[in-house]
Amino acid sequence: MNFYTNVLQWGNQLFCRAVIDGQRQNFKIKYRPTLYSPVQQETGYRTLDNVPVLPIEFDNIKDAKEWVDSHKSQPELVYGNTSFAYNYISDTYRGDVNWDLDNILIVTVDIEVKCSNGFPDPKAADEEMLSITIKNHQSKRIVVWGVGKFETDRDDVTYVECESEVHLFKEFLIFWEKHQPDIITGWNTEFFDIPYICNRLIKLFGEDELKRLSPWGSVQKREVYKMGRNHQTYNIQGVAALDYFDLYRKFTYSAQESYRLDHIAKVELGESKDGNPYNTFSEWYQKDFQSFIEYNIQDVEIVDKLEDKMKLIELCLTMAYDAKVNYTDVLGAVRYWDVLIYNYLKEKNIVIPQKKPAEKFDKFEGAYVKDPQVGMHKWVMSFDLNSLYPHLIMQYNISPETLIPSNEKVPDDMVDKILDGKIKNTTNYCMTPNGAFFRKDKRGFLPELMETIYNDRVKYKKLMLQAEQDYEDTKDKKYLKDISRYNNIQMAKKISLNSAYGAIGNSWFRYFDLRNAEGITTSGQLSIRWIEKALNIYLNKIIGTKKEDYVIASDTDSVYITFDTLVSKSFGDRNPSTETIVNFLDKIATDKIEPFIDKSYQALAKVVNAYDQKMVMKREVIADKGIWTAKKRYILNCWDIEGVRYKEPKLKMMGIEAVK
Repeated sequence: MNFYTNVLQWGNQLFCRAVIDGQRQNFKIKYRPTLYSPVQQETGYRTLDNVPVLPIEFDNIKDAKEWVDSHKSQPELVYGNTSFAYNYISDTYRGDVNWDLDNILIVTVDIEVKCSNGFPDPKAADEEMLSITIKNHQSKRIVVWGVGKFETDRDDVTYVECESEVHLFKEFLIFWEKHQPDIITGWNTEFFDIPYICNRLIKLFGEDELKRLSPWGSVQKREVYKMGRNHQTYNIQGVAALDYFDLYRKFTYSAQESYRLDHIAKVELGESKDGNPYNTFSEWYQKDFQSFIEYNIQDVEIVDKLEDKMKLIELCLTMAYDAKVNYTDVLGAVRYWDVLIYNYLKEKNIVIPQKKPAEKFDKFEGAYVKDPQVGMHKWVMSFDLNSLYPHLIMQYNISPETLIPSNEKVPDDMVDKILDGKIKNTTNYCMTPNGAFFRKDKRGFLPELMETIYNDRVKYKKLMLQAEQDYEDTKDKKYLKDISRYNNIQMAKKISLNSAYGAIGNSWFRYFDLRNAEGITTSGQLSIRWIEKALNIYLNKIIGTKKEDYVIASDTDSVYITFDTLVSKSFGDRNPSTETIVNFLDKIATDKIEPFIDKSYQALAKVVNAYDQKMVMKREVIADKGIWTAKKRYILNCWDIEGVRYKEPKLKMMGIEAVK
């Protein structure tokens, strides 16, 4: 079994970490890049604009970069990917990458620091380090280095008592160099633990000792703007830093009241962290070093348990190997999608253009969120558009090579005008509500790629839902493993699809065009507002009311509808069970609402002359009660979610402070 764990370009070489025949190895490659230039004759390789190009092979990276630089004034003569680390991965690992989690060394780290003057500042790193704790995700063994007395009878815990902080770091670095992890994780390690360790090392020993953290002897400092302020971080070359705090926020799609580790442990694991038994933090480590270190150990164990349950690192790796990128590239959209597209087009012998300078523009149109009807509502059903933005790309054939150049002035408020029937598309092209037009005579690579990923996701989600229902019916724990595995794969596909717009709407993306980005968001506005209007007309007609707004709320790709009036009229004075009403609403959704939605979206497709009708809206939730407090803030008491029926209702919350 051979697979990479990290590849980076450094000067004229590639520095590679890989598993070869089950053994973790580090090695350097003298890579020979291939780039392309337009020619007249056929070569078997073409650009997105269908121009033949000739492959040009270089002896080394330096020569290739010099050739690119020599054509700065004529970028149209240069094609191909100049991020050579990803070219190497693509060339070396063709097809699916056969990776094995057990051969990837993942460690969780947590540190404890003196705090004589308030919470320690990782950039200053003035306070002395008291302990470093590491847990190996594969072996489940824990090693603690501390400057105090600690005793344990646990077989899985090794404590290294150190005479001083200097001694602690020396022992820690010996261990680190011996094992050279592939991934380092923990809770808020990016902005606290890692920069504190790095800055403290520099303060005590100098830059040379810091380099020992990297298998390549390079640790780079950088500034990151996040959560409203600048942070100092360190990139340990060859080691992927996957902060579990970041993974949790990015991949769980749920808003929490707090992102402190103790709160997340309570929410996800039902566990409570031991608190400080003393008045101050300094009293704790001075008076009871034993329980202080136990607290330190608890932090790494909680992160490890979160991974055992949620498998967010495994999800990250699934995405990385799908796209053939480094692990940390999954945390952003631009490079991830750039490489994903590069590999997809490479299979078709289509070469990519060079990146253009980033465009400057004002903020463009975003998604539509309706002002909700605040308060409590009975018998609510929600209907969701499946993967809205990817399907809009498919529906309107939005792609760099299908966009029709145009200088015509775009009418104001096009979405409103289309909804009112004042604008119709009379061209042979697809029209998006920002006035952009797209070809229909050929399919773009972007919608084609989206559909491939989406179809894979549908397959694995069906398998997951079936396993969930089997477990709900039988409580047989064998189905839990299937649920976890299928969910991991379908979530990887879902996150890939959802992150696509993050790249398309970013001016640093190789294929960025404001017309494409805004074409997607305005089409999304049109889709959700179109169906809101159609459903209200339909429901008023069948219930016998006039101008009632049954759509409580809508948000980007979802509508929430109250069926309380319909339930009351249908059952009259009878007192049906909850199960009877849920069955009734389920049948209404399947037999009446969903077919009507399909018909409505077919009509919209004709209005805009769509490439293909791709708006598929299905019932998600049946809830007996729902409360809205504001936009994106609600709670639903759900008896059925996506066809999975519950014996006891489950709460679905968004933006709600649960205790309040």
